[in-house]
Amino acid sequence: MASAGRPSPPPSRGPVLDLTGHRRAVNTVAFSPDGRLLASGSNDRTGILWDFTDAARPAPVAELTGHRRAVNAVAFSPDGRLLASGAGDWTVVLWDVGDPARPARRATLVHPRPGLLTRDGWRQGGVHAVAFAPDGRSLACGVDRTVALWDLGDAARPVRCAVVTHNRHLWRSGPVGTVAFSPDGRLLATGCDGDKNTGVLWDVGEPARPVRTAVVRPQARDWPKALTSGGAPAVHAVGFSPDGRSLVTGSGDLGVVSGTYGSWRRGAVTMWDVGDPAHPVRTGTGIVPLARGGDTARVFAVAFRPDGRSLASGGENATVTLWDVTDPAHLATSAALVGHRGAVRALAFRPDGRLLAGCGAGENITLWDTS
Repeated sequence: MASAGRPSPPPSRGPVLDLTGHRRAVNTVAFSPDGRLLASGSNDRTGILWDFTDAARPAPVAELTGHRRAVNAVAFSPDGRLLASGAGDWTVVLWDVGDPARPARRATLVHPRPGLLTRDGWRQGGVHAVAFAPDGRSLACGVDRTVALWDLGDAARPVRCAVVTHNRHLWRSGPVGTVAFSPDGRLLATGCDGDKNTGVLWDVGEPARPVRTAVVRPQARDWPKALTSGGAPAVHAVGFSPDGRSLVTGSGDLGVVSGTYGSWRRGAVTMWDVGDPAHPVRTGTGIVPLARGGDTARVFAVAFRPDGRSLASGGENATVTLWDVTDPAHLATSAALVGHRGAVRALAFRPDGRLLAGCGAGENITLWDTS
């Protein structure tokens, strides 16, 4: 029985299935728009396409090879015919997956190499995030400390139309590890660690001329101390609600600084009202429990359920938290999804909202029933 005045912990759910096939840690997962395919990318330098036609018995149908370093990010185009895979070799490959059993390379996007980063040791250098615009004509890539936008009007001959620097103080900035377009395609949200501008909103109505409109900055108890003890609270994950009215950031904020270099002991998900993109308003924050036996709980992944009523977050504590976000000002935990081995680095809902896929420190992909 819960103590008087102390809320009961949310009910726990175990996984319904584990997918195995990669040989090293899995960094990224994404479902196709029709829910029939799941794509994954791994430190083993490969991607895998999984057939989810029978969700009770998903099976690998193709392996994507050719990247020379870890595959950090995957994303499907809105029509489901293209898959983008971004890797630590500074390339993004566009795959034609119209026939999932025989994926074919359509193009390779090559980014300049400014030198290896020393921050964020699990993803040093290269492409860290990819996202298609809702109309499928643009692709955003988080590359080192920059965001690159590509024109995909001709998917066989993509053109890099813009490159913007995420932070003004490069020496204090980490890699851009997350990018997401708003449902109407007018806004792009990006996140990194390092400087004060760890979360940024861009107006990309004209993809060739992205304009910084606002900074969405995580909370910290002591900003001056934060900036002198290893960097500001990072934005590791961003995502827009299906209706486009809200933005969520996943971060390692609300921390207690300790030791010589500092340690962020609490992670959080923060909801923002972006009705006025130039003046986003923080509406609510949910605090993530610490890892068992650990002292941190940074949030590395967020994903809205397609109905927009729930949000999933995952991070260092190896647990996926489901949040009720029907009232953005008062986030409430509705369930804890357990069974993942190690930190959760990426999450993806199947479009019908019944399954959630998660991956991270291990070689497996974990699936939970969220219906």
